[in-house]
Amino acid sequence: MSQPDVPCDIPSADGAFYYLLRVHSSLDALALTERLIKQHRVSTIPGSAFADPAPCSIRISYGALDPESVIEGLRRLVEGLRSLT
Repeated sequence: MSQPDVPCDIPSADGAFYYLLRVHSSLDALALTERLIKQHRVSTIPGSAFADPAPCSIRISYGALDPESVIEGLRRLVEGLRSLT
C-alpha cells in the first residue's frame, strides 16, 4: 500500500480498524487534532491518549464506516495534514 505524500510515519496497523500516525509537525498533538476538526472537519484523537510517547501523534479510526465515508475522511485528513504541517 502506498502512503500519501504527507509528513508523517504510518506504522502497520496489523489488521486493526485504526491507525496511529506519527506526524512531523511543530504543533503538539492536541493542537493538531483541534485544527483538523475545526478547519478540515475530520476527527482524530491525540496519540498521547493511548500512551504514545511521540511528540505529535494522532489516532484515526475507520471502523464501522462505509467505503465512501472512509475515502472522504482520508481526503480531508491528507488535505489537513498537508496544510497544517
